[in-house]
Amino acid sequence: MIIYKLLYAIVIFSFLYIIMASICDYHDSNQKKLKTHYVPLLQTFMMDNTNYSKFKQAYNESSLNMIEEPSYCIESDTLKLLHPDILLEDKYIVRELDRGNLQREIIKKRMFDSIQNLSPLNRLEPQTKFQHRVPPQLSYFYTYKPRLQDNYYLGQGLGCMFQKFNHIPGLYSLASKNSLIYNYAKYIYDMKMRNVSKQCIQNASYVPHTLRLNVKQECQQFFKKLTQLQNDYKNNVKMYNGPEYLLKTDEHRGEGIRLLFQSQMENITEVYQNGEKCGNITEKIVAQKYINRPFLYKGHKIEFRIYIYLASSNPLQLYVYRRALIKRCANEYNPLSEQIPAHICNTAVTEKTHKNQTNQGEGGLESEDEEMFIDWNLEGIEELLIEQGRISKKQRWLQEYLYPRIYSKIIHTIRSGQYSFYKDSRFSEFLAIDFLLDYELDIWLLEINYNPQILSVTPDRIKRNYKMIEDTVEIAFAYLKSKYKRIKEFIQQELYNYKHSGNRIRQVDFKNKFGNKFNQLLEDTSIEQEFSISPDNLYTHIIDESKSGKDKYFNLIEEECL
Repeated sequence: MIIYKLLYAIVIFSFLYIIMASICDYHDSNQKKLKTHYVPLLQTFMMDNTNYSKFKQAYNESSLNMIEEPSYCIESDTLKLLHPDILLEDKYIVRELDRGNLQREIIKKRMFDSIQNLSPLNRLEPQTKFQHRVPPQLSYFYTYKPRLQDNYYLGQGLGCMFQKFNHIPGLYSLASKNSLIYNYAKYIYDMKMRNVSKQCIQNASYVPHTLRLNVKQECQQFFKKLTQLQNDYKNNVKMYNGPEYLLKTDEHRGEGIRLLFQSQMENITEVYQNGEKCGNITEKIVAQKYINRPFLYKGHKIEFRIYIYLASSNPLQLYVYRRALIKRCANEYNPLSEQIPAHICNTAVTEKTHKNQTNQGEGGLESEDEEMFIDWNLEGIEELLIEQGRISKKQRWLQEYLYPRIYSKIIHTIRSGQYSFYKDSRFSEFLAIDFLLDYELDIWLLEINYNPQILSVTPDRIKRNYKMIEDTVEIAFAYLKSKYKRIKEFIQQELYNYKHSGNRIRQVDFKNKFGNKFNQLLEDTSIEQEFSISPDNLYTHIIDESKSGKDKYFNLIEEECL
């Protein structure tokens, strides 16, 4: 009896061994096919069809002290094709700026921080060059540093089929104040040339009247207006009621902003010799009409920040976060006040002001945080307007007036600058847009913030920011997972079954037979049903350029305005 049981066990073990050996052989065979033939074939095609003309091409340099390996993408893509859980179940992300960076903290707690000790290189040479080897599991480059593509061979050392970048090459044309105004002027001019209606142009107007002082004609126009204002004030034709213009440079965090108070007009006039030097001074300064009747909250000027996520630049996919950050200026608003914190609500300016006040004994840290940020969303503005009797509850002002205008202005802004974007579904971008609401309840775009700060000033804001980052990453991975599924099916259904020269496909045969289809797969940004965005995700989809006509913009812009 024991012998029979032993023989039975041997038979079962042998059977299982044969099955396991067959599975391992099949796995090894697939791995060999993928690594030595199919993945290199797809990577070569991707590189042959990638336009590097916009990149710096500094491949001999190091970025974030990460090494470039020519075979990296083959290893990374093969590993993910053989082990789907790496992409479909897990989130491998790389983020630098460890100290005090909330995004990094969120990744460490909720996801997989792919390179634990990653930090930007100092100006001094690192002790160990190419210290970090990029893990092949990595799926999302969520970096602060914007130009990784300049330092690595895209599609070979980084930027594989199943990876996504958090920065779009060329997008700086939106974040630069001077370029933003150039884009706007050209965009409105093109609309006028197409003879679109005045209503379309009015709806597309997203910045106050602005002139660039490095453009001779606009510079002369500005000083002509300034001379007229000075004469009107002098002759009592017009009463001075605060600055008419403010000057901006491309600096951020409140730097480079000057309000043209009456006492300061002579200074700028002297520098430009009342317009005589227009065309000779090349510094990029813009003069923007100052909104001196803003909407006030408890006597203070406020701005609201809207976060957006460009999930792909080809075709363009844009999401807007439904929670806004309300920023309150530090000092009470008075148009005649020459105190900058009464006029500029930038976080850096407000923080500095509150720290100075705290040092003088005017409040503690808790009151500072409460004053700096108002922890209610745009619904709070609607409630305030209802309390003031300026709108009624029946109006649905927020849903039917404010949000559609915010979305429309964001769409026009992105459209005006997308000519400079590098077109590739692997690239994405997280941005913040600052708006001002004036007393007449019109909204104006102030600036676009590249690499926006995500602050942890209050427990409630930390909780909200955790949710926002997780929602952003969910969208990024929904696109990645969907692409992964389609490309994997393409390999299994098309390439595995294609017979040529001993089950191998030459590059020229692949290009002729499968090139168009593979290109479509690379540019397909549809989200598969099984990877749909969760219902509690707080992003709203407002641009999908894989659609046609006004459906691209979810009917937020009329067909005649496009």
